[in-house]
Amino acid sequence: MCRFPEPALPAPPCVTLAARTGARLEAHTYPGAHHDFDAPDTPQRVLRGVGATSSGIATIGTHPAAREDALRRVPEFLARNMPVR
Repeated sequence: MCRFPEPALPAPPCVTLAARTGARLEAHTYPGAHHDFDAPDTPQRVLRGVGATSSGIATIGTHPAAREDALRRVPEFLARNMPVR
C-alpha cells in the first residue's frame, strides 16, 4: 500500500514496480493519506527533522477510509498469494 503524497517514497515508482513484477505484488495508492495512514486513531501532524526525507519534513496520521480499505485488501492479498497449507 502506498500513501500519496509521500516525499520519502513517492507512489509512482511503487506502482511501476508492482506492474513489472506480476501477480505477487500489487500497488494501491491512497490520495491524501500520509505515513502511518493505517495506524488507528493517530492525529495528523507534521514532523520536522526527519532524516529519510529530502526536506526533513514528513506528515503522519490516520486516514480512516484508506485504513479501512487497506485492512480489507491486505488479508485478501495474503490469502491469494500465501495460502495456508
